[in-house]
Amino acid sequence: MRGRGGPQVKAAARPGIVRGKTRRSRHLRAGTRADVFSRGYSAGYHAGYPAGLEQGRAAGLQSYRQPWEGCSIIIPTYNQAGLLKACIESIRQYTPEPHEIIVIDNASTDGTAEYLQSMRGQLRFRINAENIGFAGGVNQGMRMARGSTLLLLNNDTVVTQGWLGNLLRCLHSDERIGLVGPMTNYISGEQLQPVSYASMKEMHRFAREFNVPDASRWRPTTRITGFCLLLRRELFDRLGYFDEGFEKGNCEDDDFCLRVRLLGHELVIAGDTFIHHVGSVSVKALGTEMGEVYGRNQDYYGRKWGDAQALPGETANVSEGFLDTFRLYPREALVQSYTGRLFWLRGGVRHPVDGPGVPGIPAVRLSHIELRHLPVGEAVAAAEIQSAWSESDAGLPPEGALLRGEDDHLYLHEQGTLRRFTSPHAAEVWGAGRPGPLPLDPQLASRLPRGLPLIAPVTLKADNL
Repeated sequence: MRGRGGPQVKAAARPGIVRGKTRRSRHLRAGTRADVFSRGYSAGYHAGYPAGLEQGRAAGLQSYRQPWEGCSIIIPTYNQAGLLKACIESIRQYTPEPHEIIVIDNASTDGTAEYLQSMRGQLRFRINAENIGFAGGVNQGMRMARGSTLLLLNNDTVVTQGWLGNLLRCLHSDERIGLVGPMTNYISGEQLQPVSYASMKEMHRFAREFNVPDASRWRPTTRITGFCLLLRRELFDRLGYFDEGFEKGNCEDDDFCLRVRLLGHELVIAGDTFIHHVGSVSVKALGTEMGEVYGRNQDYYGRKWGDAQALPGETANVSEGFLDTFRLYPREALVQSYTGRLFWLRGGVRHPVDGPGVPGIPAVRLSHIELRHLPVGEAVAAAEIQSAWSESDAGLPPEGALLRGEDDHLYLHEQGTLRRFTSPHAAEVWGAGRPGPLPLDPQLASRLPRGLPLIAPVTLKADNL
């Protein structure tokens, strides 16, 4: 039995061994296929991830830049947390239109930052480490804004029933309208509305009766105060930021209004809209410094614009519609973005500059808003830029030369036309490195056509605009 059983055991064992090998080989083959798949998947993942990440980032940025159909309400603030809270509560109560609230805090010390942190998710905000002034605060808010319209609002205002709807109705009634502002109880100029209310409850009752939509009460003006100012994003893209050369407050809204008018747009007071304004709280906080700041701002405005009253007439007859700010800059110029990148502007195209700079020609700082809408051309070398202003046609001054007329005004010769600098400051900004100033022959001056005036770009102190 043992002998007979031995072979039987062996015979019985053989199939088991064969079957075991078969199962193991199948497992090995399956494992090999899984390993191959895993290695292939991993290789494909690592090969595709960077490209997919970049595509996703680009798509996200493009989507972010698309205007959202609503109004971005931008509130610069410095201390006065109680007034800011009242302003925001009034917006939430009386603004059914799609909107977002953006608050820029200029280094307040009264708990404003803590209040904004507590409102996270209900509004967007930025807390600055120092007071960068009204213009600086507004610019940071405009940079963050996503709305198809932008509204600048002082922190010491209380909005009312129907306020935003009325302002939007006025703005969208005519494409020629660039800026719209309401009436109020505390302001200088045409927007002042006499009132007799003695409490916020009475104020809101007055505003409900006042804010009845009525286009016959809209009226054109040459100045809208920046306590409440509405514009389209499309205009902002063509106009650019507020000028940060103005200190803390005052005159920067006058500068902004003038630039809007130079582009061919009108300013309108919506006489059917009233909001409450406490008035000049942040500026009054400067105390005795207020007069000095106002004086310096007036001086800067005068140096920048010269005879500002006559300027809108020089751009009023442009046949091709509304201008953008670039049309009021030289056709050829060396400029620099906030990242330090140099570009050579030529005929509405920005050409990257090879090398660290152009000897003898300082670059003019422009904002990303101004630069990003221009197409990018081929790179140029410094030597090509240096020779651009040395060429001249027979009987004409060198292209890009500065010329001084008998009226003592400075002009730029550009493609057979004369373009007047609006002020010595504008000539100083754009004229460095150019030939001249050369005397302008009176006969040549009478023969050459006049081009658009040349304005100075805004001063930007922030390193992210």
